Amino acid sequence: MKKTGVRFWIKVIVFGTGILLPLGVLGAEEFEIHVHGYISQGFMFSNHNNYLANTKNGTFQFNELGLNVSTEPSDKLRVGIQLAALDLGDLGNDRITIDWAYADYRWQDWLGLRVGKVKLPTGFYNKARDVDMLRTSILLPQSIYVETFRDTLVAMKGISGYGEIPLHAFGNLSYEILLGSMNIDREGPSTKGVEAPGFFKVDKYNVKKALLYGAAWETPLKGLRLGFSNLHIDFEYTGFITKDLIMPVPYPPYSITLPIKGLAFTGVTPDFLRTVFSLEYTWKDLILAAEYLLQDQNNIIHIPGLPSMERLLKIDGYYASATYRINDWFETGVYYSAFYKDRHDRKGTKTPYNPPFNVFQKDACLSLRFDPSDNWTLKLEGHLMDGTGLCFLQDNLNENGVPEYKKDWYLLAAKMTFSF
Repeated sequence: MKKTGVRFWIKVIVFGTGILLPLGVLGAEEFEIHVHGYISQGFMFSNHNNYLANTKNGTFQFNELGLNVSTEPSDKLRVGIQLAALDLGDLGNDRITIDWAYADYRWQDWLGLRVGKVKLPTGFYNKARDVDMLRTSILLPQSIYVETFRDTLVAMKGISGYGEIPLHAFGNLSYEILLGSMNIDREGPSTKGVEAPGFFKVDKYNVKKALLYGAAWETPLKGLRLGFSNLHIDFEYTGFITKDLIMPVPYPPYSITLPIKGLAFTGVTPDFLRTVFSLEYTWKDLILAAEYLLQDQNNIIHIPGLPSMERLLKIDGYYASATYRINDWFETGVYYSAFYKDRHDRKGTKTPYNPPFNVFQKDACLSLRFDPSDNWTLKLEGHLMDGTGLCFLQDNLNENGVPEYKKDWYLLAAKMTFSF
């Protein structure tokens, strides 16, 4: 076990004995305290391309832990907090963070308020993505639920209004609006994605505002629900350049090297827009689902003395899935997921992607889930991959420091989870 993992378990024990036990005594006298959590350990292996971790050599650096405490001081008020830790390759490294923490006052069915760090309803499954017992697959479809940005897109700090409106013969409509900000951790997984271009390092972030609104419609057709969510973030970041800039000159053919290594820069993303459309149909033990993502972001890099460098990303992705519960202890599922860095250049031939298949990643997945008891879940999963659009440059450098990818590859995963 890594030293960070040892320190992590020590912190968990201290937290459990120093916080949970006194709360339990208080709850016995005042009101009921609910304590739940999960511990999981996984393994991943890929024949080509490192994905999320050093998977080409096989890795056990794939574990999660969460511990939450909640209570209901009154019929309309609920408060709670969850501490969580993740280790996924060089992401997370078992650092304990506050996953969510809020006070929830439900005044009426059609209007409630939450304040604190509130889970984001981006898609149907983001709010429950940390609850492994609620899904069949090990990895949710990465076209929508990208693991690398999980720490940023899981929750925001602020205030939320939500409710459910009966439409009578037309079903029910639920909604949620969140306004606030986010803490993007310099040491968190999201930084790896921001630094993926490979020529700068980030020192710190500043999220100016974040707004999310979404709705879900339970249609008159039993089991069918539709939904959408829209997330808007305005943020900036600072850091330093790690490479000199080489600019080609077409005629006569030569290149110019600008000595900018070590210079400070400011990055601005004023219009990060992420929209997800969702569909789910449940019939007995069969669940069919599909979601589609549109994501636009304008990244601008300001380096003193040089013209601003601007890059507009128009990302999209989608998946379709089916899961079926065969009996009490066995469930299986499949999905097909596709992610594109540029929805106007899905083959990577118009824009300078090298290699071209680095603009997309397509994933055909088969999952097997076994539930030997109410608390234990075992999962096996296989992915046939086409493209490397979600594989990071930092993980796939050869001995000469040059990115090296294979177009067709597979990923195998196994995971065991204990929940209580």
